[in-house]
Amino acid sequence: MGNERPDEEAPREQQLRGGAEERIKEGDGGLPLSFYERLRSASVDEKLVLAREAAGHPEFDEEDAFEVGSYVEEALNHAGRYAELEGLLDDWRQRAPRVYEAEPAVSTWRVELALRLPGRDVKEALVSLARRTGDAALVARLAEWCLYRGQFHEAHAGLLEAWPRVREDDTLAEWTRVDYVTRVVLTCMDAELRDAPDLSPERLKEELSRFGRAVPHWVAEGLEQRTGRRPWERREGKALLDLPTEAFFDEQRALVLTFEPELRVRQGWPWGRTQLLFPELFHLLPGPSGHGGVVNRAMHLLLPRLSDLENWVRSMGEERLLHPHVHAATALALRPWGEYLHRLGLVEDAELAEWWEQAWELLSVLPEQLAVSNDPLLVEEAHRFLRGGWPHG
Repeated sequence: MGNERPDEEAPREQQLRGGAEERIKEGDGGLPLSFYERLRSASVDEKLVLAREAAGHPEFDEEDAFEVGSYVEEALNHAGRYAELEGLLDDWRQRAPRVYEAEPAVSTWRVELALRLPGRDVKEALVSLARRTGDAALVARLAEWCLYRGQFHEAHAGLLEAWPRVREDDTLAEWTRVDYVTRVVLTCMDAELRDAPDLSPERLKEELSRFGRAVPHWVAEGLEQRTGRRPWERREGKALLDLPTEAFFDEQRALVLTFEPELRVRQGWPWGRTQLLFPELFHLLPGPSGHGGVVNRAMHLLLPRLSDLENWVRSMGEERLLHPHVHAATALALRPWGEYLHRLGLVEDAELAEWWEQAWELLSVLPEQLAVSNDPLLVEEAHRFLRGGWPHG
């Protein structure tokens, strides 16, 4: 794709099950293998009973909690009874407090329950998870869920809580750390803007001082662009192509950031959700050589190539597991993005219609993939916008 980034490693909570059973076969303790054989074939109600009984077993440990909880969570989800997972976790907290506190997946399920059930304390659940794990990928994924809903204060608290450990984690890929800093910086900006819409670059710089040299160089300009204070300076496609590479990317980034007010005003998106386009949409845009350097129209520079979009939809399973809400926001923004470029005079009506009809066909398979989010509302929204009607409607 135009501005690609390396792959990331999925957090433990998102990896495939089976570790506990392999450990049992090797004689390393845990619940007996016969327990898992019963669990697999049990009904939903029987799975709940077995999961509660597991907490009283002397060999019940963190690996078992992850495995058993995963089986039960999946069964409850399929049965439309996800809320009952909360009662199981409450039971584990009483009967196996050491395991409950030690297993990160338990904290993950608590956050997801808080996000899916009314009246729960999302902020407390996410901060608790961040404090226990400091897992950049896991905290970012759940913070992005909050941001998609416009809950940026909750995301802000969780991202800040994990930051000291993320900063010191020598095992973390540098690209992952850069993405994390980008997300937390934009979230700090959103949180400040809610309290002070006239936020100044100086006040923002003071707020971001805790991140030191990790703060992106474009933040001051980004504040002006994301709030609509500085609209994008209209450039023709040829003028963009003639820019040096770094200046070209600066213009692409600026255009993506100035798109955010459009989403809030014309599409009704909340603060928080709009920032999820960056850097994902930026990565989807063609680079200055994205068409072999042969660029005849502005759309070659500003609309994702259909081949890149197809690859993004069909070949990004692991990435989608990590950032489902980012991918959903990006997909739902693609048509408004094209319309924004059209209003700027950068894309003609006929070429936009041709591009969108083909893009819409490619995006139609995405809603099923977004089930990895564990967020039924997200899947429903994706179905409504990406599968719900003729692309010109």
